[in-house]
Order: sequence, then structure tokens, then C-alpha cells
Amino acid sequence: MAKGLIQHIAEDFKTRNSKVFLIENNDQFLYRKDVISALHTFGIDVHSGTLLEQRVRFEMREPGELIFFLSQDNSTYLDDIKLNSEVIEFSLAKYLKGYHIPSVIQSEIPLLDECFKHPQLVSLNRQETKNRIFQFQQEIEVRKESIDLDAFIQDVDKLLKEERINWLSLSSLISKAIVNAVGKPEMDELKVQIFRVNEYFQKYLESDYAQTKNSSAIKKPKIVSKILDYLSFNFLEHKIALIVIDGMAFWQYELLSSKLSPSKSEEVIFSWIPSITQLSRQAIFRGGNPVTTYKQGPVNEEKLWKAFWKEKGISEFQISYQHEKLDFSNLDSITKLAVVFKDLDDKMHSSSDYQDLLVLTKNWIERSKIEEVIQELEMNGFKIFLTSDHGNIQSKGWRGLKGREKLGTNKSGSRSERHLEYSEEWLAKEFQANNPELKDSVVFDEQGIYFKDELSFSTREVLVTHGGAHFLEVLIPFIEIRG
Repeated sequence: MAKGLIQHIAEDFKTRNSKVFLIENNDQFLYRKDVISALHTFGIDVHSGTLLEQRVRFEMREPGELIFFLSQDNSTYLDDIKLNSEVIEFSLAKYLKGYHIPSVIQSEIPLLDECFKHPQLVSLNRQETKNRIFQFQQEIEVRKESIDLDAFIQDVDKLLKEERINWLSLSSLISKAIVNAVGKPEMDELKVQIFRVNEYFQKYLESDYAQTKNSSAIKKPKIVSKILDYLSFNFLEHKIALIVIDGMAFWQYELLSSKLSPSKSEEVIFSWIPSITQLSRQAIFRGGNPVTTYKQGPVNEEKLWKAFWKEKGISEFQISYQHEKLDFSNLDSITKLAVVFKDLDDKMHSSSDYQDLLVLTKNWIERSKIEEVIQELEMNGFKIFLTSDHGNIQSKGWRGLKGREKLGTNKSGSRSERHLEYSEEWLAKEFQANNPELKDSVVFDEQGIYFKDELSFSTREVLVTHGGAHFLEVLIPFIEIRG
């Protein structure tokens, strides 16, 4: 996982004094949607809209955030933006030494990475550049399924040392590694790195999770309970479809990502904690904090979905909720559509480990025909958003509950084996007192108890489940497919 072109560009700009750049880019490389998405993964937001839209983005920027504003006429910006910005002329030729740029500039990013890693001492002409690109394509195919552990660990180290950890970059990095390492000897070292990242994540939760639950959703949702606020603020007048894939972890999305349009924006958001369906998926469709009296099920989800949009002034005949059995025969009048895929979660619970789940996820992507579903929704004019309610973790059993420990437990309609909810707080405190060895592994939250490491309330040696606060359960994808 040696440093690629986009990462190098991002790091190049991060070393500069400014956080806002007014960029003239005549070769149009930074206007590519896949490049914009890749830069976003490394913590850079690229905007090429109207000057008014960029003005709004400038006002909404967060401290420390790095932004590219693309414009062919930097003289039209207001003085306060110019004073807080650096004017740059960007050219891909600066980073790809010795190549015929018109012959490579539309190449896919992995091929550009190879050009970046192999600068030419003598400039190549058009045909020589094309020959090198063909050679790189063959080499990429040969090593597609491998993982460079040393480079991976270095990348993890670098991301963890940043002043503000970029959880999107870490999730993307680790997800790619999981996909390539599952079932191979490299997975043992990868588990060590996952454990290390999770320790950082738990510290982050202690200091920042409460703030995340109360965060603004104007620019983007940071947690599932803010998804509907984000959609209603930004897309109230649009036809939108929200696709929720139950139990899809970020690494599983990595398998799906290549099947989707490159014109997409990828974010990482938080599931509700503990990451059980009754709370987290409820938070999505309620558009707010979940309540403990709620009963999980498609009927109640549909009620929440419709109630939210009706409160925003949308007529009921314009709102639709579909669960498992999809019917797109009458979408002309629908402007707010929810689609829930449940069966990937079933496959997760039936898996004994990530090797099983990897195969089942690939199978689900084909059998669910999700590509065709998205294409049909696009043809019907929908702006599509894809997310999950929680991820999952390859866990190991601590032990099952015994005797009195089962008294008053309630799994809240969830199949989680990493979360307990007692009917009385004193029962939870008794469990805590009787099991002091769990002190560093669980969170005690009034009547609730959930794991934050890889353990579970199970007798099985290995299982795949969810319901705790591990980053593989909590950090989930939120994808905007732009068509």
C-alpha cells in the first residue's frame, strides 16, 4: 500500500500554510468526479460550483478543514476569501514526471498511481506512454489480491498520528485490507492493527460521541439520526431514494463500491451506540434519537418514514417505503422513497467468520441485483443515497449468560450477542460487580451493557455479530450516488 498519487497530492497541500485554495486547473484533472471523491477520502473537499455555492461552502467550513475551490477566474472572489486563501495553478504534469499527460489524464486512478510511482527520467511520447500504461494494467491484475503489510502499517501509523483522525480514510484503508487479507496469513497482523485502531476509536468516543449526536446535518450527517435532517435540508424539493442495507459494514461496502458509478460521494457516519438494529435503524427512520419503547419492524419503520416527511409538508401519496419485496412499477408520483435490504444481515448472522461473510457478501451483491435497482431508480429521476444501520465484527465468545444473569435481560428485538439490556438498573450493576474481569471490555450505560472490544456473550469460539461499540460496527458508509 505504497503512497498513491491522490494521497501525495493531499499531503502536498496539507504541508502548506493555507486551508483554503483557489485553484486554476486547465487540464481539468481536479474536476473529475472520481478524483474529487478520492481527495475527499484524504480530507480535502473540492468544489467547482457557482461562486455563490462556493461562498456558502466557505462560510460553513470547519476549523482545520482543507478546501479546494476550482475557478477559471480567481479575481471574482470577495476580498475576505482571498485573504484567507492561497491562489494556485494546478497541473497533473507536476506529479507525473516524464509522461505524455494528454495520454494518461483520463486513466483510472490505480493506473495514475503506477505512473506516479514510476517517474520517467526521459520523457515518453504518446505511444510510449500508452505502452507503459498497458504494462501497468497487467501488473495491477497480477497483484490485485495482495496486501503490502509494511506499507499498510505505515499508513495506519500516519493516520493515527494526525491531530484530527480522519475516520473515513482509516475506514477505507482498513476495509481494503480486510477484503484482501481475509482467509490469508496476513489477516493475523491485520487483526493486531484493527485492535490498535479500535483503542484510538474508543478514546474518540469518550471525548466526542456526545457531540456527534448533537452535530449539525446541514453539510453532511455525522450519525444515522441526522440522515433525514440532511436530506430534508438539502433535497426537500428533489426525488430522493434512501437505500438502507441492514448490517453492511464499511468493508462490505468496499466490495460493492466498484459496482457503482464512480460519480459518488463517500462518507463515513456513526451508527447509534450500542449498534443494535432496534436503536440504529429506528434512528434513521425517526430522523432523531431513538426511544426504548419502540418495536422494531417494517410496519413501524414505514410509519416513522412517512411521519417525518409529512411533517415537512410532503403529501402521503408522494412517500413510499419498501422492504425486501420491491415494486417500482408506479414511481412517477413518489418523491421520497425508502428501500430496506434485510437479507445481508441474515447472511452476516449465519457466518462463522469473515471468510464466510466475504463469500456471502459477494454472492448477495449479485443475487440482490442492487446495481440494477440503483440504475432503475436513476432512470426514474431519483437522487440516491445508500447507507447501513450498523456494521459487524468477527468476534470471539467470552461466555454465555448463566442462571441469575439472565434475569431481566431484554435484547430489544435485536439478535445482538454483544449487548444486554436489563429491565432494572440494579440487575446491570449486579452483573458488573460479579464480573470485574470485564471492566476494560465493556461499557456500562445505566441498564445497558455492551462490548467495546472483540468479545461477545457467546460460547462460540468465533462468530460474526454486532451490537457493541467497536469501530467496525459503528463506522458505516453513507454514499451519495450522483449519476
